[in-house]
Amino acid sequence: MPVVILCQGIQYPPFQFSATNETLRNVKIVPLEFRLKASPHELNPLTYLNTEYVLIVPDSTRVSRRVLQQMAIAATTFPSQGIAVGVTNSRLICQKVKWNYVDWTLQYIKDSGKLCDAINGQHVLLLKTSLLKTLPQPFALPFPESLYLQTTVRNIKIQIVDGKFGAGRSVLKSPAAKQKATKIAREARISLYKQLGVKMVIREDSRVHWFGCKRDTQRCFPSVQGTPSYILSGRNTPPCCRRNIRRTATHVLRTLLQAGVRCWLETTSLLGAVVRGDILPWAEYAEIGIHASDVSRVSLLQRGGADSEGFIWERATKGHYYRVAYSATNSIYALVLPFTAKNGTMWPADWVMAHQKEFPERHLHPLAQIQFGGHQAPAPNDARAFLDLKLGNSAVEKCNKLGPKFLYP
Repeated sequence: MPVVILCQGIQYPPFQFSATNETLRNVKIVPLEFRLKASPHELNPLTYLNTEYVLIVPDSTRVSRRVLQQMAIAATTFPSQGIAVGVTNSRLICQKVKWNYVDWTLQYIKDSGKLCDAINGQHVLLLKTSLLKTLPQPFALPFPESLYLQTTVRNIKIQIVDGKFGAGRSVLKSPAAKQKATKIAREARISLYKQLGVKMVIREDSRVHWFGCKRDTQRCFPSVQGTPSYILSGRNTPPCCRRNIRRTATHVLRTLLQAGVRCWLETTSLLGAVVRGDILPWAEYAEIGIHASDVSRVSLLQRGGADSEGFIWERATKGHYYRVAYSATNSIYALVLPFTAKNGTMWPADWVMAHQKEFPERHLHPLAQIQFGGHQAPAPNDARAFLDLKLGNSAVEKCNKLGPKFLYP
C-alpha cells in the first residue's frame, strides 16, 4: 500500500528510514510549503495519489484489517460518499454544515444520524481519489475542517460506519506541544476564514464566534464609491459591520435623547426598521434626523472628537451634517442629519444627499416609536407614507421585492 505523508514544511527532525526495509520504499514525504524550484506538478499533493481510494489517517493510528475491509465494502456500495470510522475512544459528532455566502456566515448543527456534512472527533476517512480531485485545496489547513467545507459545497456526504481503529502513542507528549498544535490550528482556521470571507461561525451549541472587524480593527469593506463592494460580490453587509452600525446608531440615539434633542430614524434606517425591525441587511451606515435648532444641545456635535465610550463625532467637510464613527480605527458610522423647519416643511440644513429631500413637518408631530435593532427608536408617525415621499410610491413593497437593487440599481 503506497503511503503519502503530508507535512507543512521539510520534515525535521527527519524520519529515520531503514534502507533495507521493503515497506518503507512505498513511503513518500510531501512538504506542502511553497518552493521556488518546484514545478506546479510537484507542489500539488494530488499528484502523488495514484490509487482508486485514499485512506486518510490521523497521527499515530493503528489500522485494523477487519475494519478497513468494512470501510472498503461501504465505499464501493456508496461511491459518491466518504466513509469514516472513529479512532479508539474518540466520540464522533455528526454535523450538518450551512454555508451562507450572502451573509458571510458558517453554521454547524449537531445531527443524530450517521450521514454527515462534517465530523468532529478523531477519525479515519476513506474517499475515492476522483472525489478528492474535484476539490480546490483538499489538504488545506486546518484539516479536516477545510476538507469538509469543500465537500459540503459539492454535496458530498460522509457516512459513519461502526468499528474502531486503534491508537498508538501520542505524538504530542507535552502540554507545551499540545498548546503549540492548538495555536497552529487556530491560526490556520483564522486564515481559512479570511480567505473564504467567513465573518461569523455558529457552533453546534449555539455559541457565536466572530472573525470579522472589531473596534480596534478596520471595517471589512473599502470606502464606498457608488455601490458597496460587497453588493457587487452578491453579498450583504458583513454581520460584524452590521452589528457595529447597530451599536453606533443605538449609542447616537441614546446620546441625542439624553440631551433633549428631537430626533428620528431617517430614510434607509427607517426602511430597515419597517421591513425587518433592524438596519437593512445591506446597509453601509445608519441615518438619524434631528432638528437643526437642537444641534447646540449636544456639545459633541459642535466640538467633535471622541466621547467617553470611544465613538468619534465629526462634522462633514462638505455640508452641514455630522458623522459618528464606531471608533478611531473602525470607520463604520451613523449619519446625523439636521433639518430646518420652514412654513410647516422640514428642509435639509445646507447639505445634499441623493435620497434625502424635504418633507411635511406633520410627520414629526407627534413622533412614534418603532423597533430597531433590539430597541425602541423614535420615528415619523406614518413611516410608510414618509418612506413613499422619500423613496417613491410603495417603497416598502419594492424593497422587499428588489432587495439591495432598490437602493443600488
